[in-house]
Amino acid sequence: MPARFAAGLTLALLLALAAACGDGDPRRTEVRIGGLVVQAELALTPDERSLGLGGRESLAPDAGMLFVYPDEQPRTFWMKDTRVPLDFVWISADRRVIGFVENVPPPAPGTPDSDLPLYSSPAPVPYVLEVNAGAVARAGVQVGDAVTFEADVSMGAIAGR
Repeated sequence: MPARFAAGLTLALLLALAAACGDGDPRRTEVRIGGLVVQAELALTPDERSLGLGGRESLAPDAGMLFVYPDEQPRTFWMKDTRVPLDFVWISADRRVIGFVENVPPPAPGTPDSDLPLYSSPAPVPYVLEVNAGAVARAGVQVGDAVTFEADVSMGAIAGR
């Protein structure tokens, strides 16, 4: 068996084993908050968190982005370069909803950065979930709701990926 074929087969087997063990795509996790189920991309690095969902023309109905921070701090978001309306969900370290902002509109084209509204968490958080506008209301998400992640997205687990 040629070495290149064997290496490819080994990689394919490892990927299949990871998927079978529930490790799937290491850049995504399923987020559940009551009736809200989101297939969330993970924003783990400062660059990923800075870009967020900016530049996207659309977002699938069950899609979103989970921002994972290495610490708990008050978080402030804006809609720079974002083209789809969103809901923000502020999530505590013990994985509870501590607040949300609904139906945040994209800024008008040409809006200077200094004129963009800021949206802040009501308390320090290590997680922020962005979803399509209206998703929070449709699912009946409430402050205090438990949040589950399909994969362990704690910073210790993320560092090992």
